[in-house]
Amino acid sequence: MALRRVAALVTAGLVILAAALIVQPSIAGATASAGWTPTPGAKFNVPRSTYAQEYALEAQVIAAINHADSGSTIEMAMFSFDRIPVAQALIKAHRQRGVHVQVIVNDHEMTHAQEMMKQAFGTNRQKPSFWFQCHASCRGQGDVQHSKFVLFSHTGAARDVVMLGSLNMKVNGAVNQFNDLLTINGNTKLYTALDQVYQQMKLDRLAHPSYLIDKIDSVYTLYVLPFPRGPQATAATEWTPARDPIIKILDPVTCTGANTPSGRTVIRVNMHAWSDARGVMLAKRFEQLYKQGCDVQIQIGFAGQQVRQILGQKTSRGVMPHRSTGYDTNGDGIIDLYSHQKVLLIDGHYGTATHQKIVVTGSAEYQNGGQYGDEIIFEAKRADLYASYAANWNWMWANHTHGFSSATLGPNQG
Repeated sequence: MALRRVAALVTAGLVILAAALIVQPSIAGATASAGWTPTPGAKFNVPRSTYAQEYALEAQVIAAINHADSGSTIEMAMFSFDRIPVAQALIKAHRQRGVHVQVIVNDHEMTHAQEMMKQAFGTNRQKPSFWFQCHASCRGQGDVQHSKFVLFSHTGAARDVVMLGSLNMKVNGAVNQFNDLLTINGNTKLYTALDQVYQQMKLDRLAHPSYLIDKIDSVYTLYVLPFPRGPQATAATEWTPARDPIIKILDPVTCTGANTPSGRTVIRVNMHAWSDARGVMLAKRFEQLYKQGCDVQIQIGFAGQQVRQILGQKTSRGVMPHRSTGYDTNGDGIIDLYSHQKVLLIDGHYGTATHQKIVVTGSAEYQNGGQYGDEIIFEAKRADLYASYAANWNWMWANHTHGFSSATLGPNQG
């Protein structure tokens, strides 16, 4: 299963191009300043554009690295990492300012950037600085380490900084993928929750419990995977459709009676990879909500045949609106420009609220294995964040999607 998922992730989301071997010039970090803080909120890159737009998310991370104070700690978890400028910034922070740097990645590749960090930091996880590849998932049993987040204990004037989203430290992620990065400064509870997860990841063994739902406060909820399986799973802890985090997030939705212009609850999805039995289950849930009157629209980068068929089914309200973010720009039969986001947006009747705005982002895709590898799903009930993500979603829908035939589209062409 782990090898199968790595192959699927590499095929679908990590297209290996000659560009990946090119060392891009470093993005200049701002001069250290006591008053500087990372720009809070959501950022989105634009592939196939200008260098600044392509690497906007990386620039956010590098700036925070460059402002990290002496004796502070940077903890980074990534699925993939080939960005030499990021490695250089981390090494410089470590060697010149005494910043403790810890980097955990999946073990499917060994790039020059990772070789640099391995040599600079070593692999001893008992020391304040290290580079390490988990053997499959860090906190689970098999599968992969797919979480993507960065923690800064102190950078500039900000403390307890959390950055998370769909971003990997990859050339491919900048020049061929649309990604998101959410930055939250000064939320000690959120920082501490992810730091505790990171401490478990360092051990590279099954965590107990491995699946966590951490309600940080009334605004933020953190879902940390994997679920246990096999002999380690019990009737109370094993994955079931009812326990699936996306299903749980959707459960309070009521499709009508919303304080929105249409009176319907608005649901928007931008999902990179959507397939397998779990993907079918989630597709059916969105279809059910559409039938119940929700205003549902879906963007997908790659989708399995059964998922495409469900999305293309006619209902009493017609076909649920859906479009593809995937493009084959060079005609070789492989999608090479696509959204890598894993975003769910809800606006409307949610529980007892009639105008609740919710953003769900992170690393987890709608596939089998998503519940058994290291993944982060982050829920934020913030109207300002919803506005940022909805604006990006609408811009993507209008400018970077196309229709497709669910019946005729071949595998991984969605």
